[in-house]
Amino acid sequence: MYIESVHNERVRLWSQLKTKKGRVKHGRFLAEGKRLVAELLDSSYEVDALLWDTGSDELPLALREHPKAQNKWFELSPNAFAAVADTTTPQGVIAVAHIPQPTPTIGARCVLLDGIQDPGNVGTLLRTAEAFGYTAVCCGSQTVDPFAPKVVRASMGGMFRLDLYIEDSVSFIKRWRGLHPAGRVAVAAAEGSDPCYEANLCGDRLVVIGSEAQGVSATVRDLADMMIAIPMAGGAESLNAAVAGSVLLYESFRQSLDGNRL
Repeated sequence: MYIESVHNERVRLWSQLKTKKGRVKHGRFLAEGKRLVAELLDSSYEVDALLWDTGSDELPLALREHPKAQNKWFELSPNAFAAVADTTTPQGVIAVAHIPQPTPTIGARCVLLDGIQDPGNVGTLLRTAEAFGYTAVCCGSQTVDPFAPKVVRASMGGMFRLDLYIEDSVSFIKRWRGLHPAGRVAVAAAEGSDPCYEANLCGDRLVVIGSEAQGVSATVRDLADMMIAIPMAGGAESLNAAVAGSVLLYESFRQSLDGNRL
């Protein structure tokens, strides 16, 4: 189906998905770019529509003929496509997908993002969590929506292989503990007493990462079993939230590979 006008009903609906209000209202989100759309099609996510800018490069055969893409393609004029796209230089392909319902059972290896507002940091941490064997991530209190376009792009498809939750941080910790009573909550903190290489990060763990400016909230700190620090040689007071989280998640992965802390 070809759509020319920016005022088309579908185009107006899709463009609303760039806002959180629109995503909540319609239960959909946007994934933009050839690689990201390919990752989405290969995932368990349900695809509602696939949009192609007729003024862009030829649509890759692998995308056009993907089994999940059948009867989902819409050809948009450059102006109509630009109304939906979130980037200034679009790659010519956008997927409209359903926001999945969270599973009631939370994985034993989980990450909680508490108060992280930067979309790039959240997307990077979603990608890193998946890369290092974590199965679930909760975007907790004051954390940016994981289905915001910038977060989706920064995740590079890693988020499509995670169970994602959007929930109050304290409530999520209590729910995770109820499901994993033997697990421990490990909070990243510059003043933590446990250096990350000495802390036991194997087994059932909920790793909590806060913002660079504020860190983890006081109410969440009160629920911690472990306060973990990353020793640094330089004079910096703290690391970028995505960098700090990536270090901790890698250390956890390394320990599980060693197998000597289980």
